[in-house]
Amino acid sequence: MSGASRQPSLRATAILAASLTAISSPAHADPLPAGFVRLADVDRSIRQDVRYAGRENFLHRRVDGYDAPVCILTEKAARALSSVQKAIGPKGLTLVVFDCYRPARAVADMREWTKQGGPPDPRWYPTIGRGDLIAKGYVGELSSHSRGSTVDLAITAMDKKSAIHPACGAANTGTFDFGTGFDCFDPASETAHRPLAAEAAANRKMLVAAMLAAGFRNYAREWWHFTLVGEPFPKRRFDFPVTAN
Repeated sequence: MSGASRQPSLRATAILAASLTAISSPAHADPLPAGFVRLADVDRSIRQDVRYAGRENFLHRRVDGYDAPVCILTEKAARALSSVQKAIGPKGLTLVVFDCYRPARAVADMREWTKQGGPPDPRWYPTIGRGDLIAKGYVGELSSHSRGSTVDLAITAMDKKSAIHPACGAANTGTFDFGTGFDCFDPASETAHRPLAAEAAANRKMLVAAMLAAGFRNYAREWWHFTLVGEPFPKRRFDFPVTAN
């Protein structure tokens, strides 16, 4: 058989092989937008306990846009957060992050959820109804989290295993006592709230000082909420989903 007669078969074989490779190769998620990173790729030592990817949050369900319990931040914010970890690590301490970048669709999900109304929830918003959470400033129409340089977090000992079960907010497994849990929608969550137990007040002061030294400013109504000063996208809000890869 001549070379000319064999050529079509060779081409067909190559096409078939390429097709089989395409079918067997796993699909890869789209890369993050330029300027964003997964925190674990910058600093794996920072603990992640991302609450909106599960049920341990004020909605009692996964929030739209959280496809994985993963912290995503702008690279600038992630590296600044890593500098906090490096500063407190020698003291036997570690950061624990509860939320990082938040898709705009998640903010919309929270906003629509409040419109359903309902009575106070002693676990999360003990003194006001669900429908008043936006008016009282506890749930935002927009969120700085969607800009990618805001983070909700606490501090604990690296070897701490016990759980704190506060009267209000998330059960902060393994964190120090900050007086309330994360996402307690109540005046007691204000960073400078008084009266406050001495230990909780000292822990809040320690957290604010550590974050301030790395260029983060605290939101006075939430002891856990910090935004990077000089954030790279101060006027943009993103809506890509939170994924593991």
